[in-house]
Amino acid sequence: MIALSAAAYRYPGGSAIGPIDLTVAPGELVLLTGPTGCGKSTLLRLAAGILQRHGHGHGTGTVTVGGRDPGALVARDRVTMLGFVGQDPDDAVVAGSCAAELAFGMESAGFAPARIGARVAELLARLDLTAVAERSPFALSGGQRQRLVIGAALAAGAGALLLDEPLSQLDPEGARAVMTLLRALADGGVAVLCVEHRLEIAMPFATRTVLMDRGRVVADPLVGSAPLRALGLHGPAIEELRERTGADAWRARHTPLLAVQSMEYAIDTLIHSADVSFAWPRQPRCISDVSLQVRSGERVAVVGANGAGKSTLLGLVSGRLRPSAGRVIRAGRCVEVPQNPDLSLFNETVDAELAYGPEEARLSPAEVRARVAAGAAALSVADLLARPPQALSRGQRLRTAVAAALTCAPRLLVLDEPTSGQDRDQVDRMLAALSANLRGGAVLFASHDLDVVLRHATRVVVLDHGRVVGDGAPLDTLRAAEASGLPLPLPPLAAVCAALRLPYCDPATLAALVEPA
Repeated sequence: MIALSAAAYRYPGGSAIGPIDLTVAPGELVLLTGPTGCGKSTLLRLAAGILQRHGHGHGTGTVTVGGRDPGALVARDRVTMLGFVGQDPDDAVVAGSCAAELAFGMESAGFAPARIGARVAELLARLDLTAVAERSPFALSGGQRQRLVIGAALAAGAGALLLDEPLSQLDPEGARAVMTLLRALADGGVAVLCVEHRLEIAMPFATRTVLMDRGRVVADPLVGSAPLRALGLHGPAIEELRERTGADAWRARHTPLLAVQSMEYAIDTLIHSADVSFAWPRQPRCISDVSLQVRSGERVAVVGANGAGKSTLLGLVSGRLRPSAGRVIRAGRCVEVPQNPDLSLFNETVDAELAYGPEEARLSPAEVRARVAAGAAALSVADLLARPPQALSRGQRLRTAVAAALTCAPRLLVLDEPTSGQDRDQVDRMLAALSANLRGGAVLFASHDLDVVLRHATRVVVLDHGRVVGDGAPLDTLRAAEASGLPLPLPPLAAVCAALRLPYCDPATLAALVEPA
């Protein structure tokens, strides 16, 4: 059992969580959610006993896992009692191959070699990683690496498992597979505590959902969707539609019309790639013969299964990678924000991060301050300007990195998984702000969150094994991708909209357009 009793923690800088009372019994899968920056990751690290490893904050109350203080567990006992998966899978990687990564915890616990080999083979198959068993974890896609570190946390048979946004880099099918795995573990007697923003996928698997806000638990268990909406959060949209209509099946109130996505863009072509291919050294091609245009005013989403080549394509577009064949022509400045925002944060304060680009461009002090103020307001980090970026939550760090890119005034902004660590309200504000601030520019972003793609993209590009297999209006393109067998199932609400030939919209709007069937 995971148990927190009057548990509280205060960082040296003053921010705090608690006091919190929370228990997760063997057999439970508890989903912990709340607005970005409310303290979910701090609570999880407190439960894991690792908050004091790199800091000198002050904790009070009691935290136990299996009746023991998690902060006092030695390595041998820890891997068999407690598994922890942080927000960034790169931080957890310790071995040179995927198979060795899965074996590491069991070797630490002294398992017999035959038992280790059998368990590694089982996990590789369960996580769909058998084909990459001998590859370096850093040669995998972000989603594959996410699955790997989850498997490593599970390998030694821990009785308690704590996970911080394990779905953030997984395609929809992979995310459901992970939640199915976590539910099976809970049903087998493991106590699972999972922090997650992708509630559409995660909530149906949870035995209960706990809601946090401003460092406190405000609902345990969460009942209904009203408390979520009050905090700018959203649970499964199809459940909200059921609540609003009192029905499980619907028909359109009026003669349905096909949704027509506006495709009116300025004439400027910002990116033109022609027959671009790419291969890593001594590896087969991961991008093959891709031709892509991005025009002024577009918000283009790149989607596909984990390992389809999305991050590589973004790197080719931005210029971070050079094509093995073909060419990319850019009209104007292109700035990329990587999947891991920490790779682009290197200044002492958020203010300095936002000022760095304009200062490097030798703008006047007044213009620098104006850009910093505008970028901070657009990305909701104005109240964080004096803080060190690495002291922020992952979602806040990502918004800081995007704001720093925005102050450079790019024509094309390239974002890899901008929803990671963000609640829906923050994602909506971010993408709306980028559209408003990139005048004459465009946004190209990769995402596994198809709800975000449907609500914000003007166009969707579908990748499969490094090739473009779809390019067009979001709902029609994603529906065709699902029909072709790609692991991109439409969100349930989108499936209803598509079946009724209605535009994709939020549950409140859709409730006014339908009636019980």
